[in-house]
Amino acid sequence: MKGINHFFVTTVLLFVFLPAHTQDPSFSQFFANRLYLNPAWAGIGDNERRLFLNYRNQWPGIDNAFVTYSVSYDQFMKPMHGGFGIRVMNDVQGNGAVNQLSLAAIYSYHLYVTREFTITAGFEAGYVQRQMNAATFNFADESESYGNIKNDFPDFTVGFSGFYRNIYGGISMAHLTRPVQSAGNNPDSRLPRKLTVYAGGFIPVYERHLGKEVLQLSPNLIYVQQQSYTQINYGMEGLVKNQFLAGVWLRQDLGLDFSALIFSAGYVTKSFRIRYSYDHQISNPTIKLPSMGTHEISLIITPDGRKKIKHRAIKCPKI
Repeated sequence: MKGINHFFVTTVLLFVFLPAHTQDPSFSQFFANRLYLNPAWAGIGDNERRLFLNYRNQWPGIDNAFVTYSVSYDQFMKPMHGGFGIRVMNDVQGNGAVNQLSLAAIYSYHLYVTREFTITAGFEAGYVQRQMNAATFNFADESESYGNIKNDFPDFTVGFSGFYRNIYGGISMAHLTRPVQSAGNNPDSRLPRKLTVYAGGFIPVYERHLGKEVLQLSPNLIYVQQQSYTQINYGMEGLVKNQFLAGVWLRQDLGLDFSALIFSAGYVTKSFRIRYSYDHQISNPTIKLPSMGTHEISLIITPDGRKKIKHRAIKCPKI
């Protein structure tokens, strides 16, 4: 029985720590966690400062299968000619069996090419602690015990973004150095790079007589690739009277498998934005699970929302 237990632990370690099975956490409210999407977003928008709070619970039918928490903050800093940000994320898998905590600092340079065209370049430097708690597993031989397995490593991301009138797009590459993430520092177990490419725009709709904006539509397309894993996300967001948010997205891979419909709704004020979204599975997965849905909540706090900004703001969607 002891040999079987050691085989089980080895299998779990291979599944969790080898990059062939590694995939970064994925959020459905992309622009509500935009520093994670691309560090080039730091300092962009019509507010001086922003605080982002994000919670995601994937497959809630399984007790705490994949739960991710994220906190980030950014602001425009005129002496730095761009934006500064910090980001903290905690990804918990298997009810605490695997825990990954990351802390990152971000800088984004803003280049105003013309009055209507701006390019931003962002760089993120972070530090990651990845831990496996083998004590959470139940073994046939209760006399055997396994402690925590930890591995720490630095991590870097670079990104670029462009804004022209009501159109924007960008590209980012995460895990530039492909850090070794296995507990044994196996040089072959490197974290695969993640490529993100996105494009979108926003279309204001005005009231005919008063000329007041009553609706803002924002179509978007986001492509993500990490090793053999790929996903395409495309959808439409809408902001009604600068108060109510709603959106519909479709997520799929290149083979049209594991597709999901993403529904979201929220409320907006000058001081905060809150939103809830649900990922509804619409394709049949290989493994049947009690619930393949995902709940996600975001809160964006803008303490300067009622103040007039003191710098030239870059136009971006209010989603």
